[in-house]
Amino acid sequence: MTGPVARRPVEALRGRLPVTVTDEHRVVCPRCATTSTPALLSSRCPACETPIVRELGGEVRPGALVPFAVDRRGASAALDGWAASLWFAPGSLARVSDTASTRATFLPAWVFDLETVTRYRGRRGDHHYRIETDGDGRRRQVRRTRWTYARGTVGRRFADVVVPGVRHLETARLPAATVPFRAEYLSGVETARYTVAPDQALDQAKTAVRPRVRAACLADIGGDDRRLHSVVTTYPSIDGDLVLLPYWTGTYLLDGRTWRFTVDGVTGEVRGERPYSAAKLTVPVAVLVLVVVAALLVLLSR
Repeated sequence: MTGPVARRPVEALRGRLPVTVTDEHRVVCPRCATTSTPALLSSRCPACETPIVRELGGEVRPGALVPFAVDRRGASAALDGWAASLWFAPGSLARVSDTASTRATFLPAWVFDLETVTRYRGRRGDHHYRIETDGDGRRRQVRRTRWTYARGTVGRRFADVVVPGVRHLETARLPAATVPFRAEYLSGVETARYTVAPDQALDQAKTAVRPRVRAACLADIGGDDRRLHSVVTTYPSIDGDLVLLPYWTGTYLLDGRTWRFTVDGVTGEVRGERPYSAAKLTVPVAVLVLVVVAALLVLLSR
């Protein structure tokens, strides 16, 4: 059964830095007995490709994960669709999946629920209109603003604030279908360890909600115009967790170069590096030059 997974109090996450992979994280392949020290939480044996799941050390254990909704075939179709939609791409990119190397990957993300209480001070501006006479004796309606002091307290709760657990992950949302973490889900799927520490992630989460906190304060002031002079926010309750998000990651070959891409394992959205066709770029540039020259000739002939 899928659904929201309960978060942990943030105290359970604080101070848990990414650990260095050392001899204590060595694993023995259950099939060929090859010993290795994988940097990933789950990967494959370097000798026989048997799936390996490493024991967690002093790092935070994931609390939940999002299952794959897009299979390998769907990921290939999404990649081809993305390539076909690119402007000024080489024609050889049309069947990019034919040269793509794709692997299922879980990438870590921190997810926080933050309760905020904010005390603010500012000013409220209310517009009013009056008739004034200018120096020529003409009467006109003029808008004036009456400013008054404002202060107050605003409470808000922000759920599912997502912070990437690795530097190259770009996400700002959390799919609703999560399941409690179990190590067997990682078998056969590459799983990256987080490189953004929990304390750093929490700071980023607070920064992410700051504009929404300020917007709530401005709305509370009301009026036609408003100013904030001071904003002090406290966090009576913070819960968080480490969630694994599904992606198809890989590379494709084109013109002797390797290009990277990711396919969202839930939505099929593709992000990737892309080449440009010099021949296709030359035509619009040449047309633009001709248009500019023609415009100049018209102007000079007048």
